[in-house]
Amino acid sequence: MRTESTPSIFINEQPQVGETAVGPSKGSKQATPYKHGKGYAMRKQHQGHDIFVSGFKTQAAARKAMARKVAAIDMNRVPVGAGPKKTSLAQALQDYAIQHLPFLKGAQQEARRINNYLRPAGLRLLKVSKAETPSGSDPKTGSGCHFNVELVAHTTQRVIPQGLAQHRRALMNANARTDKFRAVLASTPMQDVSRVLVQQFVNAMRQDGHSASTVALERALLRSLFNHAFTTWHWDELQDNPATKLTMPKVDNERKRVLSFDEQALLEQALAECRNTRVEPALTLLRESGMRASEPLEIATWGDVDWDRWVLRLNDGKAGSREVPLSPAAMGALEALGRGKDDERIVGISYEALRAAWKRACRRAGIADLRIHDLRHTAATRMALSTGNVFLVQALTGHKNLKMLERYVNVSADDVVKVMRAAAQSALVASSTAQSEVQAGGIHAEPTESAPITLPSNVIQFPLRKAA
Repeated sequence: MRTESTPSIFINEQPQVGETAVGPSKGSKQATPYKHGKGYAMRKQHQGHDIFVSGFKTQAAARKAMARKVAAIDMNRVPVGAGPKKTSLAQALQDYAIQHLPFLKGAQQEARRINNYLRPAGLRLLKVSKAETPSGSDPKTGSGCHFNVELVAHTTQRVIPQGLAQHRRALMNANARTDKFRAVLASTPMQDVSRVLVQQFVNAMRQDGHSASTVALERALLRSLFNHAFTTWHWDELQDNPATKLTMPKVDNERKRVLSFDEQALLEQALAECRNTRVEPALTLLRESGMRASEPLEIATWGDVDWDRWVLRLNDGKAGSREVPLSPAAMGALEALGRGKDDERIVGISYEALRAAWKRACRRAGIADLRIHDLRHTAATRMALSTGNVFLVQALTGHKNLKMLERYVNVSADDVVKVMRAAAQSALVASSTAQSEVQAGGIHAEPTESAPITLPSNVIQFPLRKAA
């Protein structure tokens, strides 16, 4: 927290009740800085706005602040809402969520993060539900509205997704430092949130054992909030974003796990024992098509399948619309799922149910450290090894750039050895076949006379003698 007085800026507001100010007389035509408490303040009327700035150490600093506010009004940058001094970080997050989350594809995860700030502040919580039909458009990106966001009554109890209750209970006592600093941040006015305070919060998360990627996502939320407040709400006091220039842990979340063919055989046997007959074809579809789990579960419908072309149209994937090529095995998986109505989801089970069945099947098969998303890596790697064409792999996965695609093609040393052995075996077979054809045709290679060798002038040539 800041120990010194923080500059204050108000538009269309009067000094707070109880404050005493010695300012210019009402007849003063030009605003000048004046002593106000321990610092300097200024008041000015500009285009119908009553501007008041205070808390600056010097008269020059007060003049600069007034000049910024006047320029902002001239550019129609009139602050929205109560401003950063009177709005806590939690309240700003709530307002930000209502405006921003409907257009964000990861809105449900972001809402859970924001609710962690709203609870200690005693504010109403966010409830995010899938929009039946995407409508409207984001003024920045033009993308449709994916979610409905509403406020519900405050509660200290968290809604825990199925299958994560045991994990959450194990973490309850491990987040003491994180929860403490998050509560401090939540109640702090936006203008008083300093880079030091945010860094302390980041350090607390690291001490509590949060992964580098989790810390990065938390920081990204705060950075996005302050950027939104500055650019959209015109809170010019937040020009220096306190969630930037921090000491952050290095994010190393790259995975290179690929399902081997031996593991695939074991896994298929284990999946055949699942009571839910939709689990095995759903996972086969993911392995063969390289789709993200959310795409066939939550986005694609039976009307998106082009049975003649062997293509699945994704109208609203993570990276936008695309067409997914389908292998014979993927087409067989779709047939096994059973064709439904055009507006029905292709895989009629939830991700939580699919994930639980996957874990049980992996345990039965004796397979360790394998995630559902690793099937996407498997599809990309197998396509790369079988074709050697990076553009075909890109068409399969739908990645927009090759840099991101590189993370999903996980060729190992064993894969290279197999290719080398196969090439050597092919060469051996070709040589053997050629030799057999020569012998079968009665063709024998005749010795040919070699051309005379011209030696340099400083080399003496001795005649060759036959051995006795």
